[in-house]
Amino acid sequence: MIQPIDRNQIIPKKRKLKRKLKINKKKMTRSLIILSILTYIIHSLWIHFLVTRYDNLIYPGVKVEGINLGGKTKDEAIDTLKRKYVNQIFKKNIIIKVQDKVYTINYSKLNIKYNLDDVVQDAFKYGKCGNTHNKYKNIKSKNGKQFNLKYSYNKKEINNTISKIENELNRAPVNASITKDEDDKFKIDLEKDGQEVDRDKLFNDIDKKINNKNMNDVYISGTIRKVAPKIKKSSLVNINTKISSFSTNFSSSDDNRSNNIEVAAKTLNGTTIMPGEIFSFNKIVGKRTKENGYKSSKIIVGNKLQPGLGGGVCQVSTTLHNAVVRCGIVPTEREHHNIPVTYVGLGMDATVDYGHIDYKFKNTLDFPIYIECLTKNKNLVINIYSNSKLNNKIYNLINKVDKASNGKATIAKVYLVTYEDGKETSTKWINTDNYIK
Repeated sequence: MIQPIDRNQIIPKKRKLKRKLKINKKKMTRSLIILSILTYIIHSLWIHFLVTRYDNLIYPGVKVEGINLGGKTKDEAIDTLKRKYVNQIFKKNIIIKVQDKVYTINYSKLNIKYNLDDVVQDAFKYGKCGNTHNKYKNIKSKNGKQFNLKYSYNKKEINNTISKIENELNRAPVNASITKDEDDKFKIDLEKDGQEVDRDKLFNDIDKKINNKNMNDVYISGTIRKVAPKIKKSSLVNINTKISSFSTNFSSSDDNRSNNIEVAAKTLNGTTIMPGEIFSFNKIVGKRTKENGYKSSKIIVGNKLQPGLGGGVCQVSTTLHNAVVRCGIVPTEREHHNIPVTYVGLGMDATVDYGHIDYKFKNTLDFPIYIECLTKNKNLVINIYSNSKLNNKIYNLINKVDKASNGKATIAKVYLVTYEDGKETSTKWINTDNYIK
């Protein structure tokens, strides 16, 4: 027979089960808390361990010139950069091609210096600011950081190479030249273009490409530019007639003085001066030395005559001065002797002394001028040739001579007189000279 269930017996069992569940939940919660604490402690220890580990190492993802230096000490990083970058760079060449010639500069000759220590120091410091947590984030970051090297180099090798290129390829232009033959006819030799390397552009192109990160050789193309001559046939054909002439006599000169006049005249003969160009007597005639054919003769020093190389050359500069002024050209630089000379009037002479006193003028005409110097029978003749259009005017020099108030000097005032169509149109003062009595 089935016994009826006693409800009073069931209720206490349910109460026991609930009590056990409450106890298990508390234990589980406690365990989770303990586990969380342990996890946090372990993670903190790991963070501390990892950050501490990188105290003397470069953080992961840090690169210099694309080379990963993460996990390396500063010394290891420098060694790595030298091995993988600097030493490889030194194997490169700069290959310069100009026209059909090729020139090579090896990087090792440039004495390139990189700021390795500074950049590695910056790479080492990267990410190490802030607290431990921030440092850990930087270590685990996938972004990383890129650093680049700076460099300096010795430009001597590049300049030397460019100078070599210039010596081999540069070609000076040849000016058209004009000569006058014995039949008084002019002959013109054509001009020729020159060429030169564009030095500045070539240097700048090399300088810009030296820091090319690619490990392959660097190729540069040099530029050649044309150099036009200053004097062209198209200008010289305008010389077609004599526009002035002046002569002096040196029959009283000894053989040495006569020699010096002839040497200077021969050197000066055939000189061409373009419009706007400055003529320098000393530059054209040169230094008066034995090697240049000059002999010792009397020269004026102060107010006395004494022996000196090149005595007589001043007669050439004086004769030239008188021929030039009679073209309507006033000199830009001229000095007179301290004592009068016998071959021209007072105030019309022009002394020269190489390195000290020069005779200069600027060609103010619209056409080039050609200087012809002739010596014959102890006469020095200087003819100036230019364009026939200039012959509508004629020029002459006149002087007015007075005694100084103290009677110890002579004063000469010189004027340039202009005639047009046979009539005097102007009188222009050009210089006043004092001569010792």
